[in-house]
Amino acid sequence: MSATRDLRGGTMSHAIPPQGHATCSTHGAHGCSATSGRGAHAHGGPGPRTSHGHTDPSRSLDADEELLPAPAHPWEVPLLVVCSVVNLVVVAAFAYAVWSVSGSPWWTAGASAAVPVGLWAARGLRYARQRAESVKISPTQFPEAYRMVASLSVGMGLSRVPEAYVRAGGEHWAARTDAGGHRLHRYLVLPNDLFEVGERLRDPDAVAFLIAHQLGHVAAGHTGFWRRLATLGAHLVPGLGAALSRTMEYTADNHAFTHCPQGVHAVRLHAGGKHLYARVNMGEMADRARTDRGLSLLVYHLLSRRPSNTRRMAALRDRARRGRVFL
Repeated sequence: MSATRDLRGGTMSHAIPPQGHATCSTHGAHGCSATSGRGAHAHGGPGPRTSHGHTDPSRSLDADEELLPAPAHPWEVPLLVVCSVVNLVVVAAFAYAVWSVSGSPWWTAGASAAVPVGLWAARGLRYARQRAESVKISPTQFPEAYRMVASLSVGMGLSRVPEAYVRAGGEHWAARTDAGGHRLHRYLVLPNDLFEVGERLRDPDAVAFLIAHQLGHVAAGHTGFWRRLATLGAHLVPGLGAALSRTMEYTADNHAFTHCPQGVHAVRLHAGGKHLYARVNMGEMADRARTDRGLSLLVYHLLSRRPSNTRRMAALRDRARRGRVFL
């Protein structure tokens, strides 16, 4: 286990980054290396640079730079296929029920079309809420976070840098960390708890990991409209849609770990919150993923849309294992 300084000068133990991964450093602030490749970048350089030696997040990769691939969870594609098939069955059953009741092809077609239209409208209103209520991260507002988003987007090969917002609210901070999309727009949302007065980052490496996690959802296609529509009906089957969601979280963690391994201790924020996360023992919690047993615990794991903190920490600590989805 290696140690990383927390915001009060203490130490936090977490998984040791694998050989060949770059450390987090971008544009004069703690962040993440966007690329690896030959020359300076092969030794952990922070990505495309300007003539003054700073990272230029708006630039594309040079010819001698490579994207760092992040593997999807092995269960994600099989579950995506199963959920898509189940979704077709649910849609067919719904259309048949409407036909049986109304006997009208127009009512059947209208009811079937209402589902994608409703989903489209819901995504639009969700995006509109962020635009209307949240602070948009920009070069002049939360500039450190802006550089992280832009640099990591380049490193993940995204053709367009997603919009990023800071959301305030009274609910748990983890519930305010999100990634979404509407039409061609992709965006991510960060909680204001990650920032101090004056817009400074509380824990730059942890923030970079959380940003990379949300960008991982974008890079993996999790925020697309058609993917969401193709699996919507599967969430009506207890445990099925939730299982797919858990694999997507593991995949996003793979992206975050690939691009910012130094910030892996950020996962402890989910367990301890912004005040106590430095005292959370990640190794001890990860061990409980193997030792804790019980029927009610198993049911909880099967129905939850996110991997439990213990299982997620175990997957991030032991990179030879991809994260438990079922048992």
